[in-house]
Amino acid sequence: MEKEKFDIDQLIANRLLGTISDEENLFLDDWIKQSIENQRLYSEQKRLWNLFEIHQKVQKIDERKAYQTISDQLFIKKKVNVFGWIQRIAAILLLPVIIASVYYFYLGKGNHNQFSTVYNTVETPLGMRSSLTLPDGTQVWLNAGSSISYPVLFADNYRKVSLSGEAYFEVKKNKKWPFIVSAKNMDIIVSGTTFNCNAYPENNQIQTVLVEGAISLTNNSATVNVLMTPGELATFNSSDQKVTKIKTDLQKYVAWKSGKLMFRDDKMNKVVEKLERWYNVEFDIEDKEIEDYIYTATFVDESLDQVLKMLSISAPIRYTISERNKQEDQTFAKSKVKLYKR
Repeated sequence: MEKEKFDIDQLIANRLLGTISDEENLFLDDWIKQSIENQRLYSEQKRLWNLFEIHQKVQKIDERKAYQTISDQLFIKKKVNVFGWIQRIAAILLLPVIIASVYYFYLGKGNHNQFSTVYNTVETPLGMRSSLTLPDGTQVWLNAGSSISYPVLFADNYRKVSLSGEAYFEVKKNKKWPFIVSAKNMDIIVSGTTFNCNAYPENNQIQTVLVEGAISLTNNSATVNVLMTPGELATFNSSDQKVTKIKTDLQKYVAWKSGKLMFRDDKMNKVVEKLERWYNVEFDIEDKEIEDYIYTATFVDESLDQVLKMLSISAPIRYTISERNKQEDQTFAKSKVKLYKR
């Protein structure tokens, strides 16, 4: 059976709808067994379909027709390359938003509580960036190596999401319905605001820049309560639970949303940290004094090799790149870049 013979997304829809053939069923079972990622995607689809069927109270919705309509829009039958496949994975992850919107319209706000404990998580792998719309209409952009968790429907009294990594938010305005971003041991509270939050788990600091509107920052113990105004950068230190604020160049912190890598007087160790996520590679700084080099540059659509060549021209460094070797599990290891003092 050739791989191109079937469309995986359509097969999943057919199985959930009960219209799958024996041949398609066998092919789908083989595909599910191929990887943990395939199992996760199938389980997510099945979970959503089960949720859809449980609530039979909604008489006006033809559930199967609604699901089929969603499938027809999201899963167009055509051959796709690896980037197209990633886009379709993103489409699968957006299904809860679509379903939530349908239930919100027909069930009304009074039934929020039964959905507010059902969570969806969207992850963006290293080397990629993505965007999504939350159930309330809030727009979110996720940077590489980031994830966001949110309920299928927000609670009546507040809208709360959990962030790991970096995200840019354009929050749907509603002063009576606060929006809360929980990042490690800090909460960002807003009503309708545009801001960026950098909260990668490996870093001890959480950085928030405010583009427009107003936000307040608070920690879990409520010993911190800091208000921010547009153009400010607030850095929350997880160790001492303190926040520092400064006026800053916003572009340096939000340019990634537009596909730009921007460095402004950044130390090389911070430059390397961003490059690792942006290109999904590993860096080894062989000569430690390189870490303190100060670097300023903006990259747009350059390949890793082009970036490294520009780094070597503008700073006294040289580099080597290892080949990606095949591992025992048949996946390929990350490329490794080594930096040396020149």
